Order: sequence, then C-alpha cells, then structure tokens
Amino acid sequence: MTLTKNSDMGKQTLLIAHGSGDTRINNAATEYGGITLREIAAMVDAPQATEKTDAAFIIPSTYKGHDGRNHAAQRERGEYWMLAIDIDEGNPDIDAIRYAIDGVTGGAMTLTYTSSSATQENKKWRVLIPLSEPLTGEEYADAQLALFDMLRRDYNITPDSTLARTGQPIFLPNVPPAKRDDSGEPLFYESEKHRGGGYMVAKDSAIWAEVEFRRKNAAIAEAKAAFDRAKRIAARAEKRAQYPDNVDPIDVFNDAHTIGDLFVEYGYERQGQSDSYKSPQSTTGSFPVKDFGTHWVSMSGSDLAAGVGTSSADFCWGDAFDLYVFYSHGGNFTDAVRAYGAEIKPSGNDIRDSIMQSASQHDHMQPDDVDDFDIIPTSAPAEMQAPVEFQIGEATERAKRNEIFWARDARPMLKSAYLVKNWLGAGQMSVVYGPSNVGKSFFALDMAFTVAAKIEWQDCKTRGGPVLYLATEGGIAFNNRVMALRKQYSLDDVQLAVRPSPVNLLDPAADLAGLLELCAEIEQTCGAPPCMIVVDTLSRALAGGDENGSVDMTSFISNCDVLRNASGAHIMVVHHSGKDSAKGARGHSSLRAATDTEIELTVSGNIRTATATKQRDLEPQPPFNFQLKIHTLGCDEDGDDVTTCTITAASDEDIADKDQKRPAGANQKVIVKAFKQLRADGVGRSNPGGPGWPEIGEYWCVPEDRLRDFATGKMSSVNPRSAYSSAVSGLLSMGYVVQNEGMCWIAAKEGRTSK
Repeated sequence: MTLTKNSDMGKQTLLIAHGSGDTRINNAATEYGGITLREIAAMVDAPQATEKTDAAFIIPSTYKGHDGRNHAAQRERGEYWMLAIDIDEGNPDIDAIRYAIDGVTGGAMTLTYTSSSATQENKKWRVLIPLSEPLTGEEYADAQLALFDMLRRDYNITPDSTLARTGQPIFLPNVPPAKRDDSGEPLFYESEKHRGGGYMVAKDSAIWAEVEFRRKNAAIAEAKAAFDRAKRIAARAEKRAQYPDNVDPIDVFNDAHTIGDLFVEYGYERQGQSDSYKSPQSTTGSFPVKDFGTHWVSMSGSDLAAGVGTSSADFCWGDAFDLYVFYSHGGNFTDAVRAYGAEIKPSGNDIRDSIMQSASQHDHMQPDDVDDFDIIPTSAPAEMQAPVEFQIGEATERAKRNEIFWARDARPMLKSAYLVKNWLGAGQMSVVYGPSNVGKSFFALDMAFTVAAKIEWQDCKTRGGPVLYLATEGGIAFNNRVMALRKQYSLDDVQLAVRPSPVNLLDPAADLAGLLELCAEIEQTCGAPPCMIVVDTLSRALAGGDENGSVDMTSFISNCDVLRNASGAHIMVVHHSGKDSAKGARGHSSLRAATDTEIELTVSGNIRTATATKQRDLEPQPPFNFQLKIHTLGCDEDGDDVTTCTITAASDEDIADKDQKRPAGANQKVIVKAFKQLRADGVGRSNPGGPGWPEIGEYWCVPEDRLRDFATGKMSSVNPRSAYSSAVSGLLSMGYVVQNEGMCWIAAKEGRTSK
C-alpha cells in the first residue's frame, strides 16, 4: 500500500449542506457551498452545537451543482476526495477503530469523531479518510463497499452500508445543545486527528485490490451464467425442433416481458440510469444485480440465500421467467409454469401424451400438473427449488438436503475417487512444477495421453476420458510430441484434444467463455466432458499478470475453478519453480493452498524424478524416476532428423547410478581422468570372476600401481603420493572406485564394459 504526503486534497472544496431541508434541486442556477479539509479538521476539534435538523453534512465530492445531493448525478459527475465510514453498531472504542482503519489503509491519515447520538455506553463513530487523488462516483461506490466488507470480515467492525451511495450525507462533528452541560461543554465527545503516513493512494491500496477482486469475480459469474444460459437455450431449442408446432410457455413469457420491467414490478431499486439494481432482499448499500437484457446476474448473498433463480457457488442468475417463479409463485417452478400456461392457453395436439411422459421424468413437474399447455420446459435446475424459508414446517425437507450419519452407522468407504491412482484425484487441481528443461511438458503430456487412452500410467490405474491440453507455449511442437506418444503406446485414436495457442486465464472476460464452449464441444464429440484439463504453463496463461500478487493469482485460480466446476475435470497446471527450488513453485502462496496435489520434477544427470510434495486426499507415493527417450519422426527439408521426446521409467540400474556419488575434489578428478586415459590406451582388462569381483567381464580394470604412477605424475601437489593416497581413499569410501587383488575399477555406469 502506498501513502504520500503530496496531494491536492487540501485545495479541494467538498459539497456542504445544512440539514435535510437544505436542497437546491429546484433551482438549477444555484449550487451548494464548499468546505476544505482544514475546515473539517477544525470542526473535529470544535464540533458544532446544532440541532441535527440543521447540522452540517458533506458529500465528499467536489461536484456541488444544484443536483449535488442526487445519487445518479454524483455517480456520473462526482469527484470524490475522501472515503467515509459510519459505525453505529458494536460499541467499539477508539483504539479498536484505529487498529482496524490502520489495517485496511496501511496507516493512512484519518479524521475520527463520535456522532451526535453517541454516548459513553454506546459509542458511534464517523471516520473520514482523505485521498491523494480523486475517485469517480462509480469508483467511490465500489471502494466504499470493499472497505466495509474488509472491516466486517477482518476486524469485526460493522459499518453502515448506505454510505456507499454516492449522494449519501455524511454529518460533520456535532454535539447538540441538549447533550452539553451548563457551561456548554459536551457531555460526551471523542475525536482523533491522525496524520499517519500521509494520504492514502486509493488505487494502490488493499481496498482497491479488493475492488478489483470483486470485479473479477463478477466477470467470472457473468461468463459462467452466460455459458449455463446457452446450455439451457440449446436444450429448449432441441425440444422445439422435436415438436415445432408446440408452444414453450417459458419462451413466450421471456419474449413478452423485459427483465427491467419485472425488476420495477418486484421492487428492485435501479442505480441511476445504469443496468445495475438492488434487490428487495439486499441489506447493503450495493447494487449487485445486473440486467444483461436476456438474463440477469446477482452477486448478492441475500439473493443467493433466498434461492432466487439458479444458484452457483457465490452468485445466482436467471431470466425473466425465473423472477416470475420466485416473486409471483414463491419459487415453485411447477406452479409458475402451470399458471402462465393457463394464461396463454395453447391448444392441444397429437403428441401431448409423449410430452407428458417426458415431463414425468423431471422432479419439478408431474403429468397431472401440466395439462394447460403443449411443451413442457426442461426441468428447472435443482437450485431453482423453492427459496429457503427457515420455518419449522420445512425442517424435514432441509434435513434431507443436509443429511448426516451417526458414528455408530459409519462404514468404510472403499471406493476411491482417483483419476490416476495414487497420484491425481478426480475433479481436483494439481500443479506440476520444476526448473526449465526438466521435462515438465513431456511428463504432463504423457500422463494426459494415458488418461485419454484409458490405459495405465506407469503401472498406475487410471479412470480415463476425454482430455483437453492447453499448450500455451511450444506451439506446433506438440504435434510431434503427440505423434511420438502414439508411436510409443501403439495407439492412434485417443480422446486427447490439444489447443496449441495462447490462453488468458487472468481476465475472465477474455477466454473463459470460449474454453467452456470448447469443453461443451468435446462433450458433444466424445459423449463425455473432459475429465482432465492441462494448463501448460501458468506463466503464459496468466497473460502478463503478477504471479507474486494475491489478486492476479487468485483470479487465475478462480477461473480454473470455473473450468473445473463446469466440466468436472481435474485441472493440472504446469508451472516453474522459483530461484530457490527448496521453496517450491514460484509465485503467490494461494496457488499451493488451492492445490490438491503438487508434483515436483528434479533432474540429476539424465535421470528425472517426480515427487509428490503435497497430497490433500491421496496417500503420497514413492518418487517416480524417469528418462527422456528420443524419437526420430522423419527428416526436414534439409535432410536433418526431426526428433522429439517421450518419458520412460528409469531402470533400477540407472536409478542406482543416479544415486552414486561422483568425484568432487581436484585430485579425485585427476585420478578418474587418469583411469580413463589408461583404459583408452588399452591398459588393463575386463574383470575376472570369483570372490570380491563383479560378474565376469562387467567392468574394466586397470592395475592399481599403474594408475597410481600415472595419476601422481599429473598432480601438482607438493607430495603427490600423499595426495593420491588421500584422494583414492575418498573414492573408495564413496564406492565410486573399487579395489581387489591389485586391480581397481570404476563402479559407476561409466566404468562398465560394452558387454
């Protein structure tokens, strides 16, 4: 968070008025008065002594026109130089207020004072937070709501949400005469002028990060709602195509009613002339419901809890008919369809019985409930059931939705929900990470190919299905890699779809909807949705975002969750390790927190190792050691070989050799080099058999005295023979060199013969 002591805030005059009756709305030639920060600070020291009906208040905007108290006018033309908080609940003391405000602003300048109705026993507060630069009316409303949510969530401070409205009055310090003693001193008043570290830079603050996070969540909700709506429309279109002469009452209703008209009818409050509304359920000052013309999306927790429309994880959405279901028929979908069906009175037809039979398969309709119209719409989603009313009469139904089991009834759950047994869980999220050139893409693609082929992956069972591989870097190279996998596994027709192009999973408005459509196309082609989606790599999919920032990383994770929730697929993210590999995958810690499985790839020599460094639900497995196998696919236009790689499990011999310690000191390396030169000159022979020897002919041996004489001649030490003795002892103790009957050999792979 950034604070600054340089600002034009002190030069600004904010709208001031006196009492609720002070209005200029009917006189366009006038404007409201203005007040400076210095004058407000003086009032904090010496509060007004005025009845509340005449007390001064501000709107912290420099727009002072005749309509300056109008919310829509300030939202459109306002320039806000302060954030403001009104705290009427909880009786917090000034230290608690200071601690909370410092926490969300980073210790910015503030003016804090008790309100006119506060008492020692029931403290109520107002806090003004001057800004270094102004916010627009829309930005002010968003920042206020974010600030209020942070105070509630992180500090248990409950501000009045109505102060998020752009034209809402903020009363200045005032202690009415009735609350002063005989000498005119306040019976109770507390205040604080806190200079802090300076003015808050609003758009470089934790508050603004919260604003952007909320906006991105809203965009994600809009994309998901649009996708779900498209699926709903497609289902209705399919039924219309099947019965072209019949009437769908939901389509008729949506064609005859606009969402905006229904919002007015059902008591929604519109935010000026915008497409944003506040629902009757809402208890905050925000306008979290948006009209998209064909559908609406609500980010209101109150709407979600009430069961308006179709519910998702943290939002709800619907069309005009969904509003009719909730507000005119108490959330009863069947009653709504029947009532409107009777209203439009469609004629019967020869296929009624077939339609009724189809309708009887849905939970929300029964044949005897739908005899007034022709087409029975697709059953409403489970989320469109009647709203939750916390009444005793519905306890049984609620209990069904929240089933429990008693300890005495517990039974072992023996069926595991895996995608790749012991490695990946179905419908979960994993991260495969490691340094550059360790083979991350080869590893991920091999696992994806076997899942798509429904075959074992490295002796581990899979529960396979279609796989979508988002190859954001590597481009056409993935054609060659898939060809090599087809060759290695002798399989051609595998349900693996590779998208070899960049993707933006930072901005939900960019590619998210398109990817959801692609998942739907894969489901239509394969008969099942993708069971696995690989994002290779996170860096490219973040599209220039900040890996180390919580906002960008959280947005990426949220978008992955949308893909995962919509398709049911396991999401695998290929990522890079940081500069310090011991600290794991690079970037913000929220990635690891969101991950169910984390697999680290490392390399030693030509052996790669995959280690599960985190398993949320599965039992961690021993590391998997593998090598890259080179495949020649053909020749290019110049006659040169075109090659690529796949992974193969490393042999026990290669694994043992990987773990073999290698020479480290300079003299040890001289001895090894001398051994190799003698061998190249034909000195020595392959080993014999017998006690103390390996299998006959497996290693090349040279006489120990020949090696000593040759190596000491190459050492620059003052005492070469002593240096040789020390170095060869080290090689013997680490097992790299072995001696027997006056002969010695290198026990590592490079010491073997070509036998």
